[in-house]
Amino acid sequence: MRRKLFLLFFLSNLNYGFSQSANSSISQISESFVERLEVKSGVLSNSFHTNIKPFTRQQIGDFLAAIDSVTFKKLSKTDKRNFEYLQVDNWEYLHTKDSVKNLSKKPIFRHLYKNKSDMYFVKSDDFDIHVSPVLNIGFGSNSAHGNLKSKSTFINSRGIEIRGNINKKLGFYTMVTDNQGSSPNFMVNFYKIYLGYPYQSLVKVKNDDYNLLQGDYFTAIGYFAFKPIKNLTVAFGHDKNFVGSGIRSMVLSDFSAPYLQLKTDLRIGKLQYLSILGQMTNLQVVNPPFSQITNAPKYMAFHHLNINLTKTLNIGLFESVMYGPRKTGFELNYLNPVIFYRFVEGYLGSSDNAMVGADFKVNLFKTFTAYGQYFLDEYNSKEFKKDGWWSKKYAWQMGAKYFDVFKIKNLDFHYELNRARPYMYSHFTDYTNYVNYNLPMAHPLGANFKENIVSVKYQPHAKVFLSFVAMSALKGEDKDSSNYGGNIKLNNRIGRISDYDNYIGQGFENRIKNTEVVASVMIKHNLFADLMYQRRKDTYFEAETESIFSFGLRWNMVRKQLLF
Repeated sequence: MRRKLFLLFFLSNLNYGFSQSANSSISQISESFVERLEVKSGVLSNSFHTNIKPFTRQQIGDFLAAIDSVTFKKLSKTDKRNFEYLQVDNWEYLHTKDSVKNLSKKPIFRHLYKNKSDMYFVKSDDFDIHVSPVLNIGFGSNSAHGNLKSKSTFINSRGIEIRGNINKKLGFYTMVTDNQGSSPNFMVNFYKIYLGYPYQSLVKVKNDDYNLLQGDYFTAIGYFAFKPIKNLTVAFGHDKNFVGSGIRSMVLSDFSAPYLQLKTDLRIGKLQYLSILGQMTNLQVVNPPFSQITNAPKYMAFHHLNINLTKTLNIGLFESVMYGPRKTGFELNYLNPVIFYRFVEGYLGSSDNAMVGADFKVNLFKTFTAYGQYFLDEYNSKEFKKDGWWSKKYAWQMGAKYFDVFKIKNLDFHYELNRARPYMYSHFTDYTNYVNYNLPMAHPLGANFKENIVSVKYQPHAKVFLSFVAMSALKGEDKDSSNYGGNIKLNNRIGRISDYDNYIGQGFENRIKNTEVVASVMIKHNLFADLMYQRRKDTYFEAETESIFSFGLRWNMVRKQLLF
C-alpha cells in the first residue's frame, strides 16, 4: 500500500515544464536525413545520439533548432528540402513553428488534413492528439527456388497511428495494423528453420501451407512516456529498439517482434545513459494443445553508456543479460540501472547469459563517418588463447559512410563488415539465448557468419529516392544433426562438434548473395510509390537465382528490408 501511495504521489507531482514526446518510427529515410545533417554540421548532436534508435520527435525538433544559419546555407537544395520534411513531420516540437510550410491548401471537409503531416489533429493547452492512416499495398512476382514454385506476391496492410500528449506531461503512441501478405521463397526456408516471421510476432499461415507461407497477422506498438525530471525520459509499453550506426546491429536490432519494455533515457550534457528492461517471449517452450497456459516469458536487461568525447567522436560501453523466470518471481536485482550485470550474476550464483561490449562513431571532414561495435559473450583468459575454443564467443562490426561521393550532391556510399563467431548469442537454456519470439535479437543470420554489405543511396530530387544494397555472406549451417554454432536457438552444450578448432563458416558453407534495388517517389508527405527488384542466390541451390519484383504504395509506414 505504501508503494502505491508513493507512486501516485510521484506521478501527480511531475513538473509541467518537462515536456515529452512520442518516438519517430525506426525509418531509413528520417534517420538518413538526420545523419546527413549531423555530418554536414561538423558537430555531434547532444540532444540525442544517432546510434540509439528510435529518436523522439522532441529530440529531432531540438536538433533542427541547433543547426546554425551558416551550416544551413551550405546545404544542397535537396538537403534543405529534407530539413523541411523533418520540420513538417515533427512540427509540434519545433522552436519556430511560423516558418514551417505545413498548412494544406485544400483541407478535406475543413477538419481533415489541415496540415500535410496529420489526417486529423487537435492541439490545446490540455492535450495534443495526431491521427493518421497507415497503409501498405503492393503486388509482384517471385521466381522458383529449389522445390518451391514461382508465384505472385502481395502485401495488404491497413491501420492507424495515434500519438500525442496530455498536459505536456504524459505522452502516448500507438500504431495498429491488420496485415495479409505472401513471403519470398527464401524466407519460407528461413521460417522452416527458425519458426519465426521477421519483424513480427504471431503470424497465422493460410491453410497451414508452409511452402506458400501466406501470412495473416496483426501488429501493434503502443507505449506512454513521461519526464520525472528535466534530463530523464521514462517510457513503458511495447516497442522496438536499434543500437548502432549501421545497416545491421550486432547488439540489439528491430528484427524480432515488439516486446514489453521499461526504458529510461538519461541525458546530461554530452553523456547519455540508456537502460532497458524487456520481457521477451520464449516460443521454444511448447505448451500442451488446448491448454490455457500462455507463452513463456524471458527477460532482458540492457545498459548503454555513451558520451560525445569530442565534437566528432562518440564512444560507448554496454552490457546485456538474458535470464528466465525465477521460482521466487522476477529478479529484482536487475532493476538496478547503475550496476554491472556480471557482478549481479556472480552475486546471485546464477547461470544467466551476461554479455559486455563497446562501440564508437566518428565523423570526419563533414563528409565521412566511421563506426564499430564489439560484443563479447564469454571470456576465459586461459582458454581464450587456445585455437578455436568453442566458447570464444564474440561478434564485431566495422563500417564507413561517405557522403556526397566525389562531390556529387546527395550521393552516399556505405560499406559494412559484420562477423560473429560460432555459438555467439547461444546458451545452454532457451530462456537465456539471445532470441525473442524465435528470432535473433541482433543480426538476422544469428551466428557463425561473415558478411560484407555495400549500399549506395542517391537522391536526385527531394522526392525521389534511389538505393542499391548488395550483401555477401558466408554462413556456417548445421548438418548431420550436429550443432556447428550457427542456429542460436540450439543448446550449445548438446551436439557441439568440438571444444577446439572451431572457426567461422564451419558446417555446411552457405554462401549467400542478396541484392536489392529500390526506387521510391514521395507523392505526398509520407506517401510513397515503391518499385523494388531483389535478386538472391545461395549455396543450397547453386544453379538457381531467385528473383523478386514488387510495386506498391506505402503511407505512413516503414519499408522493411529482407536481406538475409
